[in-house]
Amino acid sequence: MNRETLKHIIRGILFLIVQVLIFKRISSGSQWLWVYADIFIYPIIILLLPIRMARQYVIIIGFLLGMFIDMFYDTVGVHAFALTAMAYARGIILASIEPRGGYQLTMSPTRNSMGINWLLAYTALCLIVHVFLYFTAEIFTFVYIGKILIKTVLTFLLSMMAIMGYHLLFNPRK
Repeated sequence: MNRETLKHIIRGILFLIVQVLIFKRISSGSQWLWVYADIFIYPIIILLLPIRMARQYVIIIGFLLGMFIDMFYDTVGVHAFALTAMAYARGIILASIEPRGGYQLTMSPTRNSMGINWLLAYTALCLIVHVFLYFTAEIFTFVYIGKILIKTVLTFLLSMMAIMGYHLLFNPRK
């Protein structure tokens, strides 16, 4: 196991712990905002995987991470579905926002290697796929499309702030 793989594993475990022990508790509060919003930091695990990682591995990792989160949220496959779909869409999104020179073999999806504008677009597109599909699967009817959209927008904004906050704090510009 090389150093880069070990770094991804440790970082992934830390994000899962933060999601389950901190953000799940925040979302369980009784304030009016938390009825309509959650904070999802765990999709960053998929977002930070190497750009050139094979799609099938990304999808398998997404499914397993989603099932792990489902165990703690008592949701039967909802997180797994949303994260697996995001992992699949990640390849399409990466292809659609690929720079003119293409991706270098060793590039990682961080602010330092790709720039803040690219990172914002990549994170926003992947996260909106994840959050919309999560709430669609959770509610499981388009009768409540208004509720799905409100929850999607609020959760997207809070999750985007948390993920970009991580990038700004732990990946400062060199």
